[in-house]
Amino acid sequence: MSEPTNDNERYLLQGLKAGDEAAFAAIYRQYWQQLFFVALKRLQSADDAKEIVQEVFLTLWQKREGLEIHSLPLYLSAMTRYAVYRATANKQRAQALAAKVAAPKEIAAIDLDNRQLLEILHRLSNELPEKHRLVFVHHKMLDRPLEEVAGMLGVSVRTAEGYSAKVMDFMRRRRKQLALSALPFFFF
Repeated sequence: MSEPTNDNERYLLQGLKAGDEAAFAAIYRQYWQQLFFVALKRLQSADDAKEIVQEVFLTLWQKREGLEIHSLPLYLSAMTRYAVYRATANKQRAQALAAKVAAPKEIAAIDLDNRQLLEILHRLSNELPEKHRLVFVHHKMLDRPLEEVAGMLGVSVRTAEGYSAKVMDFMRRRRKQLALSALPFFFF
């Protein structure tokens, strides 16, 4: 990363700590491209790298008052690397959970009606965002405790409860839609 003059860096850090948006914007303009390339090199995805850089600058702004930064370029590089590591670990964890969910072993012994219902639920769950789907499958279909599911996903129990509530609302709406769409078949 390019080294700013110590006075300039000190001035920007003081402005950042004081909540000066112009100082924050100057830091962003000076470092965003270098951070983007650090993230892109590791992730091989421009969209993911952009998200990481946005996360880094958002965190920098949110925690600005309590930060003790001695070297801005080194600090931002480290923040970016750690954000990349967290994103990679979360992605791997989600892929591992998805692989476990893909072919549940318990389905084999269930009769035809229940299989059809499970197939409908599985199809509907594929319309959900990834973490919502994983909470639904593990908590509602595989009957795992919500605390365990939250731990697997790396979210709080309260967040997992929110996902579960949204999923149940979605399933109720879809059930009504399915019931209404099947209604014309009974009249013919």
